[in-house]
Amino acid sequence: MKAKALSVRECTWMSEECHLVEELHGGTQRNSLCLPNIFRSRKVKPLTKIQTGPTYQVYHTARELLLEVLDRGAVRELIRRAAGVKAGAHRPSYSQSREQGADLTEEEYTEALTWFSIVLQGGLSVGQNCSFDSELMLKLDGWQGVLKRNSFQTNLLSLTRLEDRDKLEALSAFCSHLTRRYQALYTPGRNLAVKKYTLSYDQGHCSLHLALLCDTSSGFICNMYLYSAEQLQRQSRKPVVEQVVGHLLRPFCGHRHLVQMDSSARMDGRLSDIFSSLGVDIQFDSPVNTSSPPVMLKQTSEDAVSQLAHLQGWTGPALFPQPDQKGSVVEVFLPGLWVTLHILCINTFVLHTLQCEGSLRQVSLTEFSRTLASKLAADSSVTVPILPRLNSSVYQETGLTNLSKQRTNTISCGHVMENEREGCSSAARLQGGNRPGVCGLDNAGNSCYLNAVLQCLCSTVPLVEHLLDQDTRKELRRLKCRVVVTFVRLLEEMWLGRSSSCAPVEARSVLCSILPQFNNCSQQDAQELLLFLLNALHDDLNKRGGSTIVSHLFEGQLAYMTLCMHCDHQTHSTQTFTVLSLPLPTDINKCSIQDCLSLFFEQTVLTGGEQMLCSMCGLRRETTVLTCLDKPPEILLLHLKRFGCKGKNQVKLKTNVEFSSMLDLSPFLSSSVQNNSFSSYHLYAVVNHIGHLNMGHYTALCHNALTRTWHCFDDSAVREVQDSLVQSPNAYMLLYSRKPFQKPNIHGL
Repeated sequence: MKAKALSVRECTWMSEECHLVEELHGGTQRNSLCLPNIFRSRKVKPLTKIQTGPTYQVYHTARELLLEVLDRGAVRELIRRAAGVKAGAHRPSYSQSREQGADLTEEEYTEALTWFSIVLQGGLSVGQNCSFDSELMLKLDGWQGVLKRNSFQTNLLSLTRLEDRDKLEALSAFCSHLTRRYQALYTPGRNLAVKKYTLSYDQGHCSLHLALLCDTSSGFICNMYLYSAEQLQRQSRKPVVEQVVGHLLRPFCGHRHLVQMDSSARMDGRLSDIFSSLGVDIQFDSPVNTSSPPVMLKQTSEDAVSQLAHLQGWTGPALFPQPDQKGSVVEVFLPGLWVTLHILCINTFVLHTLQCEGSLRQVSLTEFSRTLASKLAADSSVTVPILPRLNSSVYQETGLTNLSKQRTNTISCGHVMENEREGCSSAARLQGGNRPGVCGLDNAGNSCYLNAVLQCLCSTVPLVEHLLDQDTRKELRRLKCRVVVTFVRLLEEMWLGRSSSCAPVEARSVLCSILPQFNNCSQQDAQELLLFLLNALHDDLNKRGGSTIVSHLFEGQLAYMTLCMHCDHQTHSTQTFTVLSLPLPTDINKCSIQDCLSLFFEQTVLTGGEQMLCSMCGLRRETTVLTCLDKPPEILLLHLKRFGCKGKNQVKLKTNVEFSSMLDLSPFLSSSVQNNSFSSYHLYAVVNHIGHLNMGHYTALCHNALTRTWHCFDDSAVREVQDSLVQSPNAYMLLYSRKPFQKPNIHGL
């Protein structure tokens, strides 16, 4: 293999691509490379609602965003096909290849990321006449030794032995997987454009062509199609341009998109007629002027945002094997894969360009792609250094012209009021380096609920002291307590690390593996996550037998006394709890935490269908139930039930619950624990929820036992706050300790 410079240039549609193909010998047989004739159907009706602007998902780092698309499923798509080739089959069946590649090991995925990292190291340059210095070429050639020992490259090279038709099918399946991932992250605006490109290197042209569907307001590539015109002409009588455009627009029919195309694809107006009945309006521009100089790509103003240069072409070094004498004269699979990987870089760049509007740092595409590639196979906690950190997890806009205005006024999932954002900005971060236990957590895509919970547990001093104890850590490693060991590594970084923030990628990965309901980018309930996480930690620690630090700290016990109102027969029972979910008084705007506790512990009369069976009467009778706190926990977790139903609608209750740093539980204790040492609790953490039921953002306020100060944790942004500002109408969870925390006893602190 040798490093070469591959160029991708925008071009016009050839006349032979815009005409029907003569009748094929043997009829009009088709295969999977040809789309079904769905675009002539008159049954598809346009949607009445029109999308006016793009909607996109925001991820905390470029690396995390790219890996959200280039996931294990994408790698598995390539490996499973390669497995069939090495087994001797040119086109393995889906069931066979799926079985062969069902389980992708961590080593296989790491090998793939290493390969992608090396191949993308050369960066991506905009323009038609870009050159690369000899030093870069020598560096790329020097990495061949690493690539030769890479099992993923071995799989890819086996795919180059396929026929061109099968190579295109493998590329199409890979691109389709990536496109589906992107469609879950980004919804384009109304104005789209279809662009056609030709591939060439060493002054020679490749038979492979590329077509892209782009959002003209941002330059985001919504869909891609790698094809051979000759191959499509041999398999269908439909014009090539109709097949290609049909493939690109298939996911977007019926949304009344306005699609711009080069006039060389006009087909005497027939192309517009084909798609107009499917809710797509095609307009034709003047022919592409391939001799015009490209526009330099940068984070532009609103006037130039539609002129992003990557819509005109790019150049970069690629790694190709020597041509296979039994196969094509010019290899098409690896160039096609190279193009696809750089589209991943471009889309990552575009999304971060959108999120970072107004940033003082101008980042070139070449710098961005090289830096991203260098971090791709690195440790998960390493972020791309040229990108500013973001506090948001989902961001919506209605056109780029309103971008700056919406950054101030919009509250989306992950956005807070502008004055709060300024208080948590990078300029207001803690000075003088990181303080132990005061470490922000990067947002990994709508993971603010997880970050808030982890901050509260990080501030629970008895838990941290126990898990970071040297003897405990040795025992955990011996017993292979995967969940706890991962959590301990995160605690080490937050208490003993030197960074002002870190990425809890490993912790989230392990958590999602055992709790698949959290393995998505949807908004989740922080209280529910905390309960599941504590149970997971307890189960893992319980391998040693007996009680655990989790049960010792967080478990309490409720006592119930039931009284039959007919015969006065009493029964007693108990129930262990971890979190107390407190109801909020209705129809009032303000109450106290004592009011919520009183509602929870108030005497209840069960009547009607809720009557209980009395063991003395032998009948269901009206029953009085009295609840009290029989065993107060060391750590009291209070959950305010803000989400409920109002009629048939689910709503969030915005009652301002007032609480103080001291909590008196004496009115709710059973007679067996009427002792002052059990009644007084000290507040040390608060989880706040901003927004409403379907869209909101979690932050945490935690008291640091070492500095004796409160801090606001808004994902990676951290700021110190005064005690008087801890009270908030957004409080969702309150964490109290029976004893005030002292300076943590942690080895190395």
